[in-house]
Amino acid sequence: MKMAALMSTVLAVTALQVFAGEGPGIVLHQPQIEGWRFDGLDVTDRMAVLAGIWERLPAEVRVYPTENYFYWQLHAGGREFRGNLRLASGQREKGLLHFGYSEWREFLSERPAGEKVLTVTGHFGPGDGVVVTCPDAFTAEVKFRGKSVRFLLNRIAQNPPRDFRVMNEEVFIERTLDESGLPFFLLFNTRGNYFLWVLNEEERPAETFHPLSGELQAGRRTGFVFWQQEQRKVLLGVGKLSVERNDYCDGPFDQLSDNYAAEVKIKDWIERAYPAHKGNIDTYGYFLGSDNPKRVALNCYLHYDTQQQTVAFLAEAKRQQDPLHFISGGGK
Repeated sequence: MKMAALMSTVLAVTALQVFAGEGPGIVLHQPQIEGWRFDGLDVTDRMAVLAGIWERLPAEVRVYPTENYFYWQLHAGGREFRGNLRLASGQREKGLLHFGYSEWREFLSERPAGEKVLTVTGHFGPGDGVVVTCPDAFTAEVKFRGKSVRFLLNRIAQNPPRDFRVMNEEVFIERTLDESGLPFFLLFNTRGNYFLWVLNEEERPAETFHPLSGELQAGRRTGFVFWQQEQRKVLLGVGKLSVERNDYCDGPFDQLSDNYAAEVKIKDWIERAYPAHKGNIDTYGYFLGSDNPKRVALNCYLHYDTQQQTVAFLAEAKRQQDPLHFISGGGK
């Protein structure tokens, strides 16, 4: 079977279209079922998986998350995989395309003891037949097996919030867009030296909210819980299940605006919040001295089991001298 025909059976592509006028994103059930039935793809072979994904990509794609991840989903052999192509800042300029995927498990508690979930990570470069060029700071051209794809990275004007007042002891750091589709402001409290995530509502966020209490609102789709504090929504909690299975709603901790890292000096702010990391992280907040570096995670909110927990969490926060500091620390 030719690759194009093979992958039309294997892949189900999810399109997130969040700009007005582009229409809804649609996931078709037919290719999912046909993919689950298909056994002709070795999902442990990262080159074969990349080739299959690449065959299905259009000539130009838009990367919304501000850490430069382009996400995809794949269905094959009765299993579902979620992964990404990433044109990382500081890496794409070196000709590297990062690539990773893992098996999606809907029911974490049902995993047999000792079972390892397939996870594949790494990068491709010229030695793998992948050529990356950067015509400008927000565009990457990637060529693989005779096909070129242009990745349009997210340009976000890094101006302060317009719809609410940044408090005297706060500093606006950057605007981000999370893989959940929600935009955020990252703020820093200079008195307590901590970060804070606030929802950007300058354009209607891709979410519907319902009240949990007089001051708390929860996202119907994301499960994010916000404290309505005067004119702004402060992120108070995200679901622990989403964090454990690393899905699109695990919180904005890892979607910093990497394309603006040097401009906003995120490294300096991270070192101020976490002095133990001083001298141990790079411009983007990644730990130095590792072949597979991890970034400092700005998990500045609660990981909750049930949304009702967030009501008690807010009540406890309001009993503290600095409620926002308590929230930023997740109650620790």
